[in-house]
Amino acid sequence: RWAAMLPMQFPDLALDEARRAAQHDCVGFYMRPNPVDGRELSHPDNEPLWGAIEALGRPICIHDSGSPYWPSYGDRMVTHTAGHILAHPFEAMSAMMSLIWFGVIERHPRLGVVHVEADAGWVPYWLQRMEQHWEFSGNAEHPELKKPPTEYFLSNFLVAARGDERTLPAAISLVGDRSFAVNTDYPHPDGTWPWGIERLAENEAIPRESRRRILWDNAAKAFALDV
Repeated sequence: RWAAMLPMQFPDLALDEARRAAQHDCVGFYMRPNPVDGRELSHPDNEPLWGAIEALGRPICIHDSGSPYWPSYGDRMVTHTAGHILAHPFEAMSAMMSLIWFGVIERHPRLGVVHVEADAGWVPYWLQRMEQHWEFSGNAEHPELKKPPTEYFLSNFLVAARGDERTLPAAISLVGDRSFAVNTDYPHPDGTWPWGIERLAENEAIPRESRRRILWDNAAKAFALDV
């Protein structure tokens, strides 16, 4: 199973690559959450791409990465470790908000979004934060937002967690067990392969059925896997 890396600096070429890769059986499309040439993922230049990906029936897979060209929240830190701590979850949160609040999911209700390797414990807080702003400002500045932001999250997003996340049971309790999957970051040295899978499978703080969904069912559905 593989995901195609799309050249988001050229939206027209990204569209061509998405269609080419789909012909070769990719299961998703990788992109960074960061602004590229000053364009957030919700920028109008990306609209044709979202329509094409929605029609192809494959999710976008979002993962931050180091780059000498595109800015990241981690850039303000002077060490790799500090930047790594900051960049992945903050960029994921920013991308999720952008896709929801600027109407991308409203306009493309079948566009699946998978957040990878940014952990998952932040999800309940981020949904709460967005709901607070929905309650006091509604869609006054965002007319394309037709529903509460959590509804878009629950219908279109999947967030991958480490198998050893201490906050995962709480996140499941607050959000439910159908919006999370597991990742290991194999073969990176800060990854959790293979023990992360084992740690999650044996975590009795998470109901058995929830563990099954997070280990397999949710991802299988997102990537349309039959086997």
